[in-house]
Amino acid sequence: MARIYAIAQYVWNSEDYAREFLHKPHPMLQNRAPLEVSMTEIGARRVEELLWRLYYGIAA
Repeated sequence: MARIYAIAQYVWNSEDYAREFLHKPHPMLQNRAPLEVSMTEIGARRVEELLWRLYYGIAA
């Protein structure tokens, strides 16, 4: 969980935006909040991949 939060902060360059991203439903996660999806190891990897796709500008 700490890894996901740290990556979100890095990607958004803001604690507030990172927190908003983690709590807001996302279409690439079946409209579930990234924080909710991150509760399992597989889910955390999905969220991490999504964050890096956003960071590098790959369609997310």
